[in-house]
Amino acid sequence: MANTEIQVNAVEPFADGMTFGKAGSYLRIRGVAKGELDPAAPENRVIVDLDEAPRNERGLVEYETDFFILRPADPSRTSGVLVYDVTNRGSKRILQRLDDAPGDPPAAANDLRTAREAGSGFLLGRGYSLVWSGWDPGAPSANNGLTGRFPTAIENGEPVTGHIRHEFHIGTRAPGKGDVVRLPYPSVSTDKRRARLTVRDRESDTRTGIPAHTWEFVDKQSIRLLPQGSLFAPVKIYELWYEATGSKVLGIGFATVRDLVSFLRYERADRNGAPNPLIADGVPTEGTGVRHTLAFGVSQSGRFLRHFLELRMNDDGRGQRVFDGVMSHVAGAGKVFANHRFGMPGRTATQHEDRLYPENWFPFGNAVTTDPFSRQTGAILRGHPTDP
Repeated sequence: MANTEIQVNAVEPFADGMTFGKAGSYLRIRGVAKGELDPAAPENRVIVDLDEAPRNERGLVEYETDFFILRPADPSRTSGVLVYDVTNRGSKRILQRLDDAPGDPPAAANDLRTAREAGSGFLLGRGYSLVWSGWDPGAPSANNGLTGRFPTAIENGEPVTGHIRHEFHIGTRAPGKGDVVRLPYPSVSTDKRRARLTVRDRESDTRTGIPAHTWEFVDKQSIRLLPQGSLFAPVKIYELWYEATGSKVLGIGFATVRDLVSFLRYERADRNGAPNPLIADGVPTEGTGVRHTLAFGVSQSGRFLRHFLELRMNDDGRGQRVFDGVMSHVAGAGKVFANHRFGMPGRTATQHEDRLYPENWFPFGNAVTTDPFSRQTGAILRGHPTDP
C-alpha cells in the first residue's frame, strides 16, 4: 500500500449538477494528501537533500500537498481514465488549453465551480476524472492556487546555507514598481559586505557593480535602492549574490505526484482506511475503477513532466506504472530548477532573462543519443516496463 493519507475537506456538486454527456454530473473534491518518504528507498534516492530533511519517529520524511479532483458523481459512469494536470505556478491549465475555458478572472478559473470554467466540456463529456495537486511549496496560494508543505534541509541542527545568485528584472514578465525587490530565500545576514549587487543591460554585457552605499537590505528577504524611494530601472538585468538559508527539499514535489497518482490508481483506501476519493460509497467498482492514467503539462508543467520521467518517478517504487501517457506541451528540451538545493522552480530562460539557471541539460529527448560535448549517451526514457 502507498504510504499516503487522504484528508477530504469538501465534496460539492460541480456546475450546479449540470450533466456532461453520458458521464452525467460531476463532483468537485478538495483536500490534502499527506505522505512519508524513506530516504533510503531506491525510488527516493534521487531527491536532492531528502537525507538532510527532519524525520519522524519512524525515520521517514513527512510532507503535505493540496489536491483538487473533478470526477463523475456516479463513478460507474466514468471512462476509467484519470487525467492529471500538472499545476503551473499553482494554477490549473488543462481546461483552458483543451476546452477553451476562459482564464479570467484567475480566481474563478482556478476554483472550477461553474459550467463556464468547464469550457466546451470536451474532457468532462468523456467521463475523465481530472486531478490536480501542489508540487511547488513556493507556488502562490492566492486565487485558489495549489501548493505544498515540504521540510527544510538541515545540517548540524540548523537550516542549510549557501551562496546563491538572484537575478531580477522590473516590468518584463510581470508589472513591478521597482521600489522593493523580494528575494527567493532569506539572507543569513543583512551585512552588505557579505553580498554583491550588479546591473547590466543585456546578457552579453559586462556586469557593473552597484556601490554598497546606494542600496540596502530592507530585511533578510528584501532589498531596495538608496536614497529610499529610488527605483530599480525597467528591463535591466540585476543580480544579487548573497548567503542564503532556508532551502526546502523541493524534489519532494516529484514524489508527491508519483505517490498521489499511484494511490488514486491502485489503492481503494489510504493507510488509515479512508476511502479513495475516486470511489463512491455503495457503488461497486473493480479495483479503483481507474484503467488508464494520463498526464498533461504546459510550459513549466511540461518541463516538470520531462524531469519527472528523467528521475524515474513513473515507477511508483513497487514496479507499477504511474502514467500510461504523458503530454508535455511547449516545454522544449527543458526540465525544472526544482530538484536542487536552493532551487527556484519558477525560473525559465528567455532571450533576455534567467539564462544562467539550470533548465536544459542532457539527456534532451526520449530517443537514445550521444551528447557531442560531454560524450554521454542516454535518453529520458530508458526502455523500462514503467515508461509511459
